[in-house]
Amino acid sequence: MTIISDLSWDLVEKILARVPIFSVGAVRSTCKQWNRLSKVRVLCKAEAKRHQFLCFMLKNYKLCSMRFDLHGILHGEQFVDPSIREITGDSLIHVKVTKVFHCDGLLLCVTKDKEENKTSLVVWNPYLGQTRWIQPKNYYYRLDVYALGYDINKRKHKILRFFADAYNVSLYEIYDICSDSWRVLDITQDWGIMFYHRGVSLKGNTYFFAKEKIVLEAGGPESIAEPHAILLSFDFTKERFGPPLPLPVEHYIEDTGTLSSLRDEKPAALYQSSSMCNVKIWVTTKIEPNAVSWVPFLEIDLEPLRGFEFQFHHYGASFFIDEEKKVAVVFQIDESEMTCYDTAYLIGENGYFEKIGLGEADNHLDSIPMEDYCPLVCSCSYVPSLVHINNEFVKDKANEGDHH
Repeated sequence: MTIISDLSWDLVEKILARVPIFSVGAVRSTCKQWNRLSKVRVLCKAEAKRHQFLCFMLKNYKLCSMRFDLHGILHGEQFVDPSIREITGDSLIHVKVTKVFHCDGLLLCVTKDKEENKTSLVVWNPYLGQTRWIQPKNYYYRLDVYALGYDINKRKHKILRFFADAYNVSLYEIYDICSDSWRVLDITQDWGIMFYHRGVSLKGNTYFFAKEKIVLEAGGPESIAEPHAILLSFDFTKERFGPPLPLPVEHYIEDTGTLSSLRDEKPAALYQSSSMCNVKIWVTTKIEPNAVSWVPFLEIDLEPLRGFEFQFHHYGASFFIDEEKKVAVVFQIDESEMTCYDTAYLIGENGYFEKIGLGEADNHLDSIPMEDYCPLVCSCSYVPSLVHINNEFVKDKANEGDHH
């Protein structure tokens, strides 16, 4: 009788390559050898390639995985509705998640506390099934802005945190996952980042929409012209912000503007003026600390399709693009008189347009706090990570250092 341990490694690798990413836990409990192998090598490689986009989204304060297949949509084939599955891990099933940030296969989740205005932080590695709750120095506030990144030299993952209210930042802090410690950063910044403009991670750094701070002096004019937005990066290796970089369009506060990334290689920017129905998307051809170049990717007029007044929400829309098919998928909450729905809009060249319902949302849009609005969390296809984040691993690394 053949048992699992008798199988050749070639056959084992072929079997494990076809395991769905969220079934790896069952594999680990099947065989001790497979359990050890899964913690040092990424399995399910064939499964990851089969699904073009594996994303994470928030749905009614629950974190969900979503598979999105765009195969054949421009050739008359029927679109296959995305598969949405609620994450049921022990650490996440009983909490309300309000924001999620992705970097290098890790997810940083902001959860809602019972006490008003207070939140908690947890880092999750979906592939390894590890979670780690991050304790604050004092407490977290619901308007805090976060970013997840890493030091490119040491591959040390870090969390940036700052409080932003009307562009005024009182404190910048950074958390080192390896040392399990917070540090205050000595940063004076002339640019402000609003809490609802979520950043996008790219090669360890995070990019934000930002605006020049406005200070009205006594005896001066009561108001001045609003400055348009720029692209601002935070370097997790140097632990400081870079110089302001130009966006491909003049973006103002009521306009819809959001960032995405393409395979963790280059940023993409979506823009819709508050007074226009045209949606424009650009991608970068070059992105460096001191320079950026943009090229148009897609433009579509939504007025014939959705009416003159349709606008993606300026504080909540998120998107990803398929560069080969020249298609974008934009996510937001749509509202009717009685209820709200999570919705995906597929837009492409030659007026291609399709609206996909993703199910009913619990709350009406007017009752959802702006800081809680975050329908999509991972804007590119998810790639599993072997980065260990649990406390046992950190203690082991510290002990190794003591022995040396």
